[in-house]
Amino acid sequence: MPAGQPLAQGPSAPNAFSTIAPRAWRGAIASAGIGYGVAFVVALLTVALTGLLTGWEMFSGGWLVSGPVQLVAMATFGQLSASAEVDFFVAFSGSITVGALPLLVLAALLAGIYLSSRFVGRGVWQTSSALILSAVSGLTLAVGATVLAAVLPVQFPDLQLDIPVGSTSAASIGSFLGALVIGFAVSYVARLQATDGWSRLVARATWLPWGTVRIAALHLGTFIAVMAVVLAVLTPLSEADEFVGVLPVFLFTIAINAVVIGLLGAFSADLSDLERALSGLGGASGEQPQQSISVFTEGVTGFIWLIVLLAVILAVVASLLLAVRRNRVLPAPTSWLTTIATYLVFGLILQLLGSALFTASMTAPERASASGTFGPAAWTFLIFAIWGAVIEALTRFVAPVVLAYATPGTIGALVKLSGQERLLPVVPTAPLVPAAAGASLAAGMPYSIDPASAAAASAAAASAYPTLAGQPGAAPLPFATTTMSPATAKRVKIGAIIVGAAVLLVIAGSVAGGIVRSSVFGPQNVATAYLDSLEKGNATTALKLLGSSADAGDGLLSNDIFGLATDRIKDAAISDVTIVGDVAEIEVHFKQGGVADSAVLKLTRTSTAWLIADKWSILNAEPGQIDVYLPSRMGDVDLEANGTSVGTTKDGGLNLPAFPGTYEVAIPATEYFEESSVTYVVSGLLGGSGEFESSDDVFTATPTAEYKAAALEAVNTLITTCLAAGEAASDDCPYLGYISSYYSNVVYSLVTAPDLTVDLSYEEGGLTVSTDTYGVVTMAYDVNYGFSSEIRHESEENYLTVNAEVNVVDGEVVVTEVY
Repeated sequence: MPAGQPLAQGPSAPNAFSTIAPRAWRGAIASAGIGYGVAFVVALLTVALTGLLTGWEMFSGGWLVSGPVQLVAMATFGQLSASAEVDFFVAFSGSITVGALPLLVLAALLAGIYLSSRFVGRGVWQTSSALILSAVSGLTLAVGATVLAAVLPVQFPDLQLDIPVGSTSAASIGSFLGALVIGFAVSYVARLQATDGWSRLVARATWLPWGTVRIAALHLGTFIAVMAVVLAVLTPLSEADEFVGVLPVFLFTIAINAVVIGLLGAFSADLSDLERALSGLGGASGEQPQQSISVFTEGVTGFIWLIVLLAVILAVVASLLLAVRRNRVLPAPTSWLTTIATYLVFGLILQLLGSALFTASMTAPERASASGTFGPAAWTFLIFAIWGAVIEALTRFVAPVVLAYATPGTIGALVKLSGQERLLPVVPTAPLVPAAAGASLAAGMPYSIDPASAAAASAAAASAYPTLAGQPGAAPLPFATTTMSPATAKRVKIGAIIVGAAVLLVIAGSVAGGIVRSSVFGPQNVATAYLDSLEKGNATTALKLLGSSADAGDGLLSNDIFGLATDRIKDAAISDVTIVGDVAEIEVHFKQGGVADSAVLKLTRTSTAWLIADKWSILNAEPGQIDVYLPSRMGDVDLEANGTSVGTTKDGGLNLPAFPGTYEVAIPATEYFEESSVTYVVSGLLGGSGEFESSDDVFTATPTAEYKAAALEAVNTLITTCLAAGEAASDDCPYLGYISSYYSNVVYSLVTAPDLTVDLSYEEGGLTVSTDTYGVVTMAYDVNYGFSSEIRHESEENYLTVNAEVNVVDGEVVVTEVY
C-alpha cells in the first residue's frame, strides 16, 4: 500500500486514532501554537503602537507581554475583568467586566490557524481523522490562551489611582469555549480543503448562495476598510485626537459602527440597567438610560451624510457585481429572499463584532450589579436586510441599464471582482447560454428563450466572434439588457435615469443640507457671533444672541458705553462642540486683561425653519452685575459712565448690568460735591453665574468750598435763631446757659461770637461744624424762687460752644443734629 494512503475499510480495519501519523498529532498541536503566535505578534504590535500614541502613560514593561496575551484572550470572546477594594468611611469592594473584540487580533488568529492547519503536518486524512485533529487544535488553543491569560494578568502600577485596581485578566469560561470553537472550526475547514471531503461538503451545500455571499462580503468588507482608513487618517487631525490611542485596538470595531450609521442604522449605548442599579444605591448616573446616534440625530454634523453617499455608491457597485455574477440569466423570484437573507446574516455578524458590553458588581457594603452594551442597535440586522432588498432591486432594474453602456474594460473588471469566469456572448436578439448546459437548457433558459433559438444564436455568435466565444480570458462583450421592444427599453432607460438622478439629487441635497445645517446654522456660529460682538463692544447684537430679558440701554448695556469699555475679551476661540438633542455645549478660550481664561457656553435650539435653518440661543451667559453703593449722606444722585447717564440711585444704591469689560462709573460734580468715580471690572463670559469682580475703590463724597461755606452759614443762622428765641430755645440749639423753671423773660445777647471750624463727618457726605474758640453770651432773666413775692432781675455770662452735624437734604444745606 502506498505510503500516506488511508487503510482499507473493513471489519478488521483499525480505528481512526490508529490511522493518524505521529507527525499529524504534532502538526495539530503546532498549528494551534502557530496561530496563537501570529495573533500574539499582531497584539504585541498593537500594544506597542498604542503605547507610543499615548506616551506610555498607562503602560509598564509587563504590558508588552501581558497586554498581548489579554488581547488574544479577548479575541476568543473573553471578557477583561478587574476588581477593586477601597476603604472610605466604609469598605467597598466590587468588580467590572468589559467585553470587546479586537478584530485585527481575531483576524490574525483565524489566518494563522487556517494556514498552519493547511500546511503543517498535512497528510491525507479520513473525515474522522480530520475531526479528531481539529479537536486537538481547538483544545490546545483553548488551554493555551486561557492559561496564559490567567497567569499573565495586566497590572496597573503606574496609574496612581485613588482606587487601587487589582490585576485584570480575560481568562474565563467564555475565552476557553471561544478558543475551542474557533480552533476547531478553522482547523477543520482547513483540513477539509486538503482532502476530497471539502468537495463533498461543497457539493452538499450547493443550495447556499455563494455568489451573493461573495459579493456581499466584498461590498461590506470594502465599506469597513474604507471607513477604517478614514478614521485612522482623520482622527489624529480632528478634535477627537485624544482617542488616537484606542485606534490600534478598536479601529475596525469603530469602523463597523461607522458603517452601520452610514447604512442609516444607529449606534446605541444602553445604560438603563446601570441607571436602575445606581438609583437603587441612592445615586444617579447623570446619563440618559439609552442614547442612540444616527444620521438623523439632532446636531450630528452634515459630513456624516458623506458616509451615506458612500453607502449608496457601494450598493450600486454591489448590484452591478451581482448582475454580472448572474451572467445575464434572469433572476428567479427566490433571489429576493437569497439577497435579503444574505445581508441579514452579515448584519447579525457585524452587530456582534461591533458590540461591546460591560458588567459591574458590588459585593460590599451591599450587593448590586449593572450591565450595559455599546454598539450597533438591536435592530441593525433589519437595516441590513432592507439594504439587501434595495441591492436586489438595483440588480434587477438598474444594473442592466448601466451595464449596457459600460466599456469592455469595466465589464472585465466587474467579471474578475464578481468571481465569474467569463460572460456569455451576446447577440442582438437574445442572450446566450453555455453549450454545456445540454438537455437542461430549457429548465434554466434566460428570459424564457427556447433551446432551438438559443442554439442557433450560439452558433451565430461563435461565427461572429470566433476568438471570443467560450474563451475564459477573452475580452467581455457589451452587456445585453433585455429582449423588450426598443420603445419599452427606451422608456425603462429614461425612467432609470430619472430615478437615479432623483436619488442622487436627494442624497446630494441631504448631504448639502446637513453640511449647511451644521456649518451655517450650527450653534458654533451663534457662539462665534456672540464672542465677536463682545470683542467689538456691540451690546445690541450680544443681547439679541443671548435672548436675554435685559434691554439694550439698561445699565451699561449700550453700544456707547460698552464700546468704550476697556479690557473686553479678545482672541476668543472655540475648541469643543458637543450637541445632545436641542442643547449644545461649546468650550471657549479667550483673554481678558491679558489673562487667559475659558468657559463653556450652553445653547438651546429654539426653532428650525426649512428643515436646516436652526435658531440657537445662549442659555448661561446673562450680563454680569455691577452693584453701586454711595455714601449714605449723599442721597440719590445721577450716575454716568463714559459721559452717558446710566440711572439714578435709589436709597444710595443701583444695580447695573454689564458685559465683560472694565468700566468707570462716575458721580458728576455738583455745587456741594466734587466729581467722584469708581472703576469696575466684570470678568468672565458667564456673568449671570457669579463670575464677577470689582475693584476695591469706593465713591468719595468730597465737599466743595461752597458746601463748607454753606455749612458755616447754616450753623451761624442756627445760633442767631436760638439767641432770638430766648425761652423758646430747644434741644436743637447749642448750649447757651442753664435755664431754671423759676426763670422768666429770658433774653440772650451775643457778646463774643465763637470761631467755628468745618470738618468731614463720620458719615461720608456730611460735615461737622464745631467751636474752635468759644464765644460769650449774656443771659438776662427775671427770677422768683417762691420765698417771697419779690421778683429779681439777674444776668450772667456763659460760654457759647457748638458741635453740629450738617448735611445736604433735598438740595439744601441744613443742620441735621446738634450735640
